[in-house]
Amino acid sequence: MADYDILGNIAIIKGEKKAKKQKLEEAKELLKRPGIKTVLEKGTNVKGRLRTIKPIHLKGERNLIALHKENNCTFKFNVSSCYFSPRLSNERQNLAKKIKNTDKVLVMFAGVGAYPIVIYNYSRPEKIVGVEIGRECCKYFKENLRINKVIEGKIDIIQGDVKKKINKDFIKKYGEFDIVIMARPNLKDSFIEQGLLACKKGGTIIYYGFCKDEDIKEMIQNLEREIETFNRQVDVKYYCPAGEIAPYKHRYRIEMEILK
Repeated sequence: MADYDILGNIAIIKGEKKAKKQKLEEAKELLKRPGIKTVLEKGTNVKGRLRTIKPIHLKGERNLIALHKENNCTFKFNVSSCYFSPRLSNERQNLAKKIKNTDKVLVMFAGVGAYPIVIYNYSRPEKIVGVEIGRECCKYFKENLRINKVIEGKIDIIQGDVKKKINKDFIKKYGEFDIVIMARPNLKDSFIEQGLLACKKGGTIIYYGFCKDEDIKEMIQNLEREIETFNRQVDVKYYCPAGEIAPYKHRYRIEMEILK
């Protein structure tokens, strides 16, 4: 796993175990790559519901605004206040290809709009709604709709906590969804209650969980037991790794059909 991320014009080095001289040498080499204007150090690990970091400038332009391209889409965001993982580019594409143009899609934890906009670009579903707690992310999400020429009304942005926003009034306005994508952060709370509320019977919840590879079946069993406490039932159709987060530890995509 590479110890840096490329976010368009910005490179971010994971340098907590490196000497200052080594980090500066790496930064110098990264600036030789086409398009990279700024090199930062990831000063802290991703933290909290907003998944933010405190980057430290190493070399190049003093700038925190990335303009990143993937899957024929362009995303603008502030790297210190908005979470974005370029390592999920293939995952977003693979997921987008599963969506039909007749689907109504909810994306929880939508960030700056990466999942909704890539899905829109590939599949043109009937409707997409993105819910995101971060005001800064929502600001860039709105701008990214404009940058990517999304047809007005095709993607709605809801700013706020999914626990508060996805309720009976939300369902009354939008109805139930064919696909619910839970692009959740690595937190203790599963947020599955909100996913179940929004997804129609026969629909699909795409849930992202984090665990060691040896614990994946236990994680799925725990999730199924939690779902049963809401008097609901699912059929786990498929699961797969969707991004390495540490040696032998992955983000897993779990696809569940709602039975009741």
